Amino acid sequence: MKRKLVFPTVLILTALCLALGIYAVFSASQPVVSCGAAAKTSTLKAPPALISAQDYLAQGDYDYEQGACYQAIADYTRAIELDPRLAEGYNSRAYIYMVQKAYATALPDLDRAIQLRPGYVNALMNRGDIYNYYYAINYERAVADYDQVLKADPNAASHTSVCGHRLLALNHGWNLKVLGYLLTSGVKAGCPNSKP
Repeated sequence: MKRKLVFPTVLILTALCLALGIYAVFSASQPVVSCGAAAKTSTLKAPPALISAQDYLAQGDYDYEQGACYQAIADYTRAIELDPRLAEGYNSRAYIYMVQKAYATALPDLDRAIQLRPGYVNALMNRGDIYNYYYAINYERAVADYDQVLKADPNAASHTSVCGHRLLALNHGWNLKVLGYLLTSGVKAGCPNSKP
């Protein structure tokens, strides 16, 4: 008698949940616009004049929204030249390097942004994500950055993103253990007050 392979419904549902979970976390961590991509409808206006570091920072944001990533890097670099203590300039430039997958180039900018402003949530998340997903994988450093986000912003735990990223770093990426936590507790299992 020939036996048929029958997948239990639980296994199929588990695989589906895992696929949806991977998609949700992965898509949340992906950049919106990449270099060379068609520009989206801009919600920003270019500054009327480029005089101050803040003007160049705003111009960089505008250029990035237009899809002009290389020009945005030049704008952020000029902003940093005018004000070397402008943490936002370092973080913004690092983010574009991340969009370009130049993670080794992004890390020193993120380190500098965090040195200038230790509780800078965006820079901490970006650096944590580099260590968690993209380059120089170091889960302990990723968790430390996510912990700093939670410390700097008491409301961060209500945003599932940091908890989900932290959950993956705690468990060294996607595995069945993570899936179990997602099914039983959701992404909040990644936050310190939850039991992962």
